[in-house]
Parts: sequence; structure tokens; C-alpha cells
Amino acid sequence: MSNKTNFIFLKFLVFGFSAYFLASLSPLRAFGKKGPHTHTSITQEAFLEFAQKTDWDLRADCMELIVQGNLRADSAFMNNDAYHCDNDNILGCADRFRTLKDDSYRESNHITGLIKLGMALHIAQDFYSHSNWAENYPMVSILAPIEHPWIFLSMQEIQTGYFNLLPIVEHTEEAGNCFDAEEGLHGNYTFATHACLNKDASDSHRSLKTVLPGIPISYHDWAADLAKEHTAQILVEQYKAKHPLILSCLTPKVLSFSCGSQAYDFLRPN
Repeated sequence: MSNKTNFIFLKFLVFGFSAYFLASLSPLRAFGKKGPHTHTSITQEAFLEFAQKTDWDLRADCMELIVQGNLRADSAFMNNDAYHCDNDNILGCADRFRTLKDDSYRESNHITGLIKLGMALHIAQDFYSHSNWAENYPMVSILAPIEHPWIFLSMQEIQTGYFNLLPIVEHTEEAGNCFDAEEGLHGNYTFATHACLNKDASDSHRSLKTVLPGIPISYHDWAADLAKEHTAQILVEQYKAKHPLILSCLTPKVLSFSCGSQAYDFLRPN
């Protein structure tokens, strides 16, 4: 084979081993260890929606890097509330979201840039699971202004749960009011805990409740649906903004037979 042919063969060989290595990594189960909706499944569904809206598929290696970045927010920054919108630090998580998204856009390193984008997506997804946004907008597809955090200053009804109540131990009774609120789940509950508000898994306190009477959609389902819609919107916006790394990942749907994202869903380990 010629030197050029050898180079092309070597390039595809490296790409193949890289994709296999990334896909073999054991995924974390973040949006809920028990699911059924997880950060991985939500992001994969968003990839499908991205393809439908843009007529472009993302390459499998790019999708996997974004997913791994999403999961890294839990593995590397588990105790940093800004990565998960915990402890009512909504402005902090919104600021971290904007920073990661902007850094991803400017990043020249392909792997680092897509991982940062995945971490930004994790923050947006966690907001819906850890806040009471879903309660305040039941079955109304309104996305949170995470890209414009100052808007939250006028939204006093929106909050996220506290993990540690020790600094405010005198308010534990008020925190319990969140668990007792069977009716009128919208609104703000003073010092609500993460255990009360989170919709991470289908069997959590809040997830067990249906959004509206007579409609078999739980808060776990509704929060995941909002997270998926917002994730797809972010990806489409980055595509329209000509994010260099996103543009380098595009494959025409005609070349992937319109099944690139479906194939990634099938091949990725769960």
C-alpha cells in the first residue's frame, strides 16, 4: 500500500479503537440510579431529536464524548452543587452552565471541548430533576432560562432542594412541609430538601406523584421530558451558532441512512 493509503488506514484504525474504548466505559446512572430515565437515555433521545430538526447526524464518537462528559459531572464533581443545581444554588449552576458551554465553543481540543459540552448538558438536565420547575409548569412545555440566569431573580417560586440542613437545623420543621404537600405541589417550600424535590428515579417521593390527575405521567417522566427537550434545543442552538466541534461531527443523514443516532443507541452499552 502507498504511504497515503497507510495513513488513511491507520487513521481509521485509531478512530475505531478510540470509539471502542469510549463505548466500553461503564456508564454511570445519574439522573436516577434506577431510572428509567437517566442522563444517558435523555441525552441519547436528544441526539435523535437533533437529527430530526437539523437533518444531520452526529458521529458516534462525538455522541459518546458528549455522553461521557455528561456523566463526568457526577463522577468528578459529585459534591459541587453548581454542577447539579443543588442547595438552591440556581444562579451558581446557571453561571457554571454558561461557562462550560462558552469554554466548549472556544476549545480547540476535540475531546476536551465535547466533554465540556456534555457537562453543560448535565447541569441543564439536573435542573429539571432537582428543582420544582416541573411542579410550577405541569404539562406545559416551558423551558427554564438557564442561559439567562438573571431572570431567575424574579422567579421567587423556583427553588432546588438542600442536601445538608445542618447549618439551618432550626428550619427542619419547615423543610418537612414539602413532604406533607399533597395538594398544590407548585410554589415554593421554605428549605425544601433534595429528598423531597428530586425526581431522579421513578420511586422517589416526588416522582411517584402524577403531574395531573387522571394522566399517567409521573414527575420523573415530565422532568425527563423537559430535560430532553432542553438538551436538544442546546445542541441545535450550538449547531446554528456554528460551534466548530459540532460542525466537525456532522454526518449527512443520507450517508447514515437516517439511522446514525439509532445505531448509536443500539451499540452503546447500558
